[in-house]
Amino acid sequence: MNPKKIAGVLCFLALYLPGMTFAQNSPVRHPLLEDTFTAGLGAFVFNRDITLRVDGESSNLEVDFDEAANLSSDDATFSATLRWRFGEKWSLWSQYFYSEETKRAELTEDVPWRDVLFRQGTFVEAGLDISVVRLFMGRIFNAGPKHEFGAGAGLHWLEIGASIAGEALINDQSTGFYSDDVDAGAPLPNIGAWYLYTPTPRWAIETRLDWLEASFDEYSGGLWNASVGAQYQAFEHFGVGLSYQFFRLNVDVDNDHWDGATELTFQGPFLSVTATW
Repeated sequence: MNPKKIAGVLCFLALYLPGMTFAQNSPVRHPLLEDTFTAGLGAFVFNRDITLRVDGESSNLEVDFDEAANLSSDDATFSATLRWRFGEKWSLWSQYFYSEETKRAELTEDVPWRDVLFRQGTFVEAGLDISVVRLFMGRIFNAGPKHEFGAGAGLHWLEIGASIAGEALINDQSTGFYSDDVDAGAPLPNIGAWYLYTPTPRWAIETRLDWLEASFDEYSGGLWNASVGAQYQAFEHFGVGLSYQFFRLNVDVDNDHWDGATELTFQGPFLSVTATW
């Protein structure tokens, strides 16, 4: 389904459901503080910025790949979240989103790629695909009737790929048609924390932050994944949520598929329908 249609449906629900009331057996505390499972499903409407470097013997320059290949900087995609409470203080969290685009366009700037150069003004077919899976294990350290604070550790599994095809140059001489792609995938560990405040049994405000700065195996760099938002519990087990998501990764890669680096940023609203049980 088109992500923008999903966003439209969710916007309608966000405006309509607040007029509803809880079932007569509404809980005293907000379900986010009580229920075992919390799931969110909706649309992540983001602004994207990606810088790439694909090293060769003659070039190791970074390029704004989105801008150079005239790829979309604004888009929407499906996203999902899940939280499982187990025991008195422990939780397992997960998050997923995916972005993919392939486009034929005229380059707005030179693009160095390994040992070839794609000249500004030439037509190429360029592609990007990125998927992020977040898994996080957390423990509650402070809790009350209307709030909880917790911290823990987890990992982000990232798959990043980029491709380009068109006429390329070596030392200003045409090589004819050239096509290549790079990709990398790895689990990136991180630490994080969250805070949940529920002023009423219907409203909840939540913020969380994940962070990584490390060097290991074929990868080195840093990661930030943050979110702040609110949820309205329209029914006992269903509600709507709106949050602002920020994800940034800068990483150097040195493997058989990609010798280079990337810096990418995704940020924007995540509108979701939530279920608790």
